Amino acid sequence: MRRLKWLLGGALALVSLWTVFFLDVEALTLVGVAGATILAALLWPQLPSRVPAFVWKLAVPAIIIAAAADFYFNPETLPVLIRLAILLVLYRATAYRGKREDLQLIVLGLFLVVVAGVLTVSLGFAFLLLLFTACALGFLFVITLIDASEPSGVAALPTAGEAPAWARLGWAKVLSRLRLVADWRLLGFASALFIGVVGVSALLFLVIPRFEIASGFFLDKYITRKSRTGFTETLKFGDVSELIKDESVALRADLTDATPLPEAPYWRLVVLDEYSPQGFKISTGLKNEMLRTQRTVQLLRGRAGNRRPNAVGGVWTIYVEPGVSRFLPLPGSYGTLRLREIQPVQTSGTLRLAALRVEPMTMTAYQLDGVELGTTLPDALTARMLEKSTTSPVAGRDERIYNPRISLRGTQGAVNRTAIDRILAEITRGEKLAAADFASRATAWLQSKHAYALSARLPAGEADDIVRWLDSNEPGFCEYFAAGLTVLARAAGHPARVIAGFHGGTRNAFENYYMVKNSDAHAWVEIYDGTGAWLRTDPTPGNAARTGADAAQALQQIQDSSWSARFDSLRVIWYRRIVNFDSRQQIEMLDQVKTFTTDSGTRLRAVFAEFGKRLKTWLTAPWDKARLGRAVGALTAGIALLWAFVVGAHRGWRQWQMWRAPEKIDPVRREAGAHLVRLREVRSTKHQAPNSKPESASGEHGGVVAELQRLRYGRRETWPEPRGVFKRAKRARRMLRTK
Repeated sequence: MRRLKWLLGGALALVSLWTVFFLDVEALTLVGVAGATILAALLWPQLPSRVPAFVWKLAVPAIIIAAAADFYFNPETLPVLIRLAILLVLYRATAYRGKREDLQLIVLGLFLVVVAGVLTVSLGFAFLLLLFTACALGFLFVITLIDASEPSGVAALPTAGEAPAWARLGWAKVLSRLRLVADWRLLGFASALFIGVVGVSALLFLVIPRFEIASGFFLDKYITRKSRTGFTETLKFGDVSELIKDESVALRADLTDATPLPEAPYWRLVVLDEYSPQGFKISTGLKNEMLRTQRTVQLLRGRAGNRRPNAVGGVWTIYVEPGVSRFLPLPGSYGTLRLREIQPVQTSGTLRLAALRVEPMTMTAYQLDGVELGTTLPDALTARMLEKSTTSPVAGRDERIYNPRISLRGTQGAVNRTAIDRILAEITRGEKLAAADFASRATAWLQSKHAYALSARLPAGEADDIVRWLDSNEPGFCEYFAAGLTVLARAAGHPARVIAGFHGGTRNAFENYYMVKNSDAHAWVEIYDGTGAWLRTDPTPGNAARTGADAAQALQQIQDSSWSARFDSLRVIWYRRIVNFDSRQQIEMLDQVKTFTTDSGTRLRAVFAEFGKRLKTWLTAPWDKARLGRAVGALTAGIALLWAFVVGAHRGWRQWQMWRAPEKIDPVRREAGAHLVRLREVRSTKHQAPNSKPESASGEHGGVVAELQRLRYGRRETWPEPRGVFKRAKRARRMLRTK
């Protein structure tokens, strides 16, 4: 039992550690080391006894010092607590434990599970939660049995440097002993009970309304996630020299209209409008503008007016995975945006941006209605802002206002200007080009000068980073092309900005929704045409937007039917049915279950009714000798088949029981056991204790009991002749009855 307790405690610790993988904290290496150590202690339970005693004494002070240092150097509270819990779980899972230490291990593991449950919504976590529950229940059950079977005052912990007896047993003996003492009927009943409780809990979870528990605990304030897309609110060219394609899904779009989209969507995330010699970033003015517009709402209005002649996709339900961005990916202009619940939201109507106050720790779901895709973004306000910016000096600008003089500034300095002027001369050939024409020529120049690659480097020189790259033949990825076109457009007098987000997506072949992966992260350019609109331009080679029938046909053919897409469809089913932001899907699912149950019952009753009618018709039909003979033959054949099935099943059951416990199935052992039971019953009836000494130990009664016990429990080579023993047992039983 103690070995089983050790195994269950270690399994519970491992499951609780695995839940940390659902959290984006700097603790994965620690989890790996702790998991490997606990697994080694599970496989070789004598290992903790080989650790010097002073190490165990210094372990707790060392954990306290490490936690204090972590708190001092790390401003985030929750990751520090998680790392502290991991160290404590490691200590408790690898040291020999008494009852108090076992309960501490359960509490520590429960802390990790609760934190992971608050900050994640995942099918994988749901499986680990069930596994943790099963381990915890079994662990507590074994602890209770040990506590009930031991007399008070028994020392549970061994002395230092000494392994307990249960830890020295080999695995073969442990497994053999577990097999012998296991009551499979009890285990089957417990498993059925656990499955029933899980099923009822799942049904209640579907029916009972839910709320966003992360908002209730405010855990998002104590943990920071890193973006998996490579895009943040600052883009520096020297920071990323090589792109690693992340094929995990960043967002999913579930459209009510299954008609293929006319073009691959450009999912706008963030506008990088301020230039610096090292890259682009969100300007202070834009940040302040969005901060001023922050409101606690659930419904946002998009473009003005109710006419939506070019709306596509119906209602878009978008599920964004945690770790992408606090900005909401938007595929185009929209009529309304509806969140799952009321929460602080920041918006910019002119830039068509929407962002949450903080990056969410769980899946974010929202709905878009009246989505229109297009290459232009109407903006009547920018012209007036540009006009005002030219009449006010730079020194007197108001940083609280979105200021185009800052956000549209380009390269500075003679070195930069010389290189940019030479490049512009090659592009324009001295002509004064409109914004659209300039974007087309500059894109062609960039693609002829630079190739696309997943790795890039910046040439050395005195100019700004992007100018040095433009003036070279080095390859680059989308950030380089987008930043290069923006710099060139601004130098040519056309306001431009870098847009970061996603491009494209593939349709899941199983659940008919769009999957956008982190590898679809992209950057492109918006150029102001001077008349009240921004034009989308994608200078990256191979990303020219296709429109019309060709684009629709291409999107229709891009379907993912791989096994990863099949598993991902299960995640979307979970999102639709369980964590959706309204109860309609739940009600629909319950209606479907009710309809299926009702229809199944109706069909089953119809089948039984039809069978009853046919049986009645068959019985009331005229009988003759031939018909009676066929009926008797069919009945005889049915009885014979049933008898053969019963006999075969009985033999199979006997064979399985013989393999499982041969001492219980052997006919000689079974009959010997029956005689022992009968003798015990007769002696009890005559008011004799079952274990009392017979009246004549040397007589027939005492001898026959010993012989029966040898037949029941002894080896075959030590058996006496069974028939004679059974006759003497009957005679001894008769003698006891006559006394």
